[in-house]
This record gives sequence, C-alpha cells and structure tokens, in this order.
Amino acid sequence: AEPPRIVGGSGAGVATAPSGLPQPGGPRGNRPSSPPLSTWPGPQTTGVPAGTALAPSGSLELRTDGQVLSGLDITGCVDVRAENVTIRKARITCARATWAVRTFDDVTNLVLEDVEISGAGQTSAAICCGDYTLRRANVHDSIDGPRLGSNTSIVDSWIHDLTRVPGSHGDTLQTTGARNIVVRHNRLEPYKASTADPNNAAIMVGSTTGPEVRDMLVEDNYCNGGNYTIGIRDDMTAVNVVFRRNWFGREYRYGVIANWAQPGVTWEDSNVYLDTAVPVVSR
Repeated sequence: AEPPRIVGGSGAGVATAPSGLPQPGGPRGNRPSSPPLSTWPGPQTTGVPAGTALAPSGSLELRTDGQVLSGLDITGCVDVRAENVTIRKARITCARATWAVRTFDDVTNLVLEDVEISGAGQTSAAICCGDYTLRRANVHDSIDGPRLGSNTSIVDSWIHDLTRVPGSHGDTLQTTGARNIVVRHNRLEPYKASTADPNNAAIMVGSTTGPEVRDMLVEDNYCNGGNYTIGIRDDMTAVNVVFRRNWFGREYRYGVIANWAQPGVTWEDSNVYLDTAVPVVSR
C-alpha cells in the first residue's frame, strides 16, 4: 500500500510544533526566541538510560519474529533476519567494516530505542538499511550514521562525532533512493568540534541506487555542519520531500542547503538559523 502523503504547511506564525518546539519563521515580529541547544536530544536524553544494568553479549543474529531484547552490552554487531524485533536499553559497539546493525531482505518493523551505537571508528554506516525505527539513540564513531532506506523513522536521536578516514565524506543521515522516511526532532551534527571537521552533510539526499526519493518528511531537527548541511543531489528524482521547522547552526563549509529548488523538494521558510531565528534564504 502507498504510505500516507505528507502535506506541508505555510511555516508562518508562532504555533507550537508537534515536538513542543516553537514554530520558527513568519513575519519578524512574530518570530520566537531561539530555543537552547538542550531542547534537542543529547547525552542526557539518548542512549542507555542512566542506572540500567547491562549484561555482556557478543554479536547477534536475530531470526525469531517478535523477539524483544533489553539490557545488553553488545560487543559485536547485530544482523536482523526476522520481523517485529525490538532492541531497547542496549549498547552496541561494532568494529566491522560494513554496518553495526543490518536489516536483511523481508525484515519489517525493527525497533531500536534507548540504544547507544558506536562504530568504533570502523563501520561504514551505523545502520543499514530500511524498515526500522530508531528512537532516543546516541550514535557515534562511524563513518556515516544510519542509512535511510524505505520505511525508516529517525526520532529523538543524537548522531554525532563521525569518523574521518581517507576519502570519506561523512553524513549523519543519508538516502540514495527510498520511500516513506521520517526524520523528526533529532540533533544531527556532522561538525566534529574536536577536529573542526564539518564532514559532508547532516542529511544527504539522492536517488543514485533507487528510482526516486518519495514521501520524506524532515521536521523539528537541529542540524549543524557539513559542506552543505543539507545535501540535495541535482540529479535526484524526488516526489514529496518536505523540510520544515528545522533549526541550523553555522559550522558548514559552503551553506545550509544545496539545490534547494530541486523539483519535488519543498523547502519551507520555517527552516531557520538557530542564532537568529531568521529563515534560511541564502543557499
């Protein structure tokens, strides 16, 4: 079945966004004050909750539908080959060269919540590739963060401190062609303060391995860094890709968004700079 279509709004006024953030944009006199960075997920609100006891575990290959795992300290990687698997309150430290967490063909509805995922400076991407929800996660030390395949939701998560290797162009989130994607109320920081490295993008969007990007909603996030913080490929085929009510830092190399007017992409005036609450109009 077709996923529900995402309908954009005007971005004007000072209404409250679904996340509880003030809605940016609108006439200058109606703009809210910029919220503090602590409004978005960070070390206190993502990853394994403080005080959680974790049991040691090695790598996991999950083949049982409906399996629920909780309270594991996984030194290794996770391959999911079953439906409706849930992993919560767990730490995953994976040093293989591919992915820390992998969903295989026919997997649906993997849920990862209150987890920490470390790529140990080795993994090419934290999660690959689709049919999962990531919620309240602390993701770090991988070359790329999660890949956005079809039917993915990234919510209330902090993705930061990417690993730089020769030839890499790190993105906290990336899609190369997919459908039904939600990226909501996350803190996406490709900029690595310890090395002053902007990396490539907070969100890289293209259709290089799939026919199109369709029904993608990006809202209420804080994004900082990248060559362009939002990288839109000029050869992308897009249908109903919406960016609204996002707040942006200034640690980019060239600008906030590349190719903002690409057909099929809606860039609302409610996308603003964090320091001024002024709409991003200089691309």
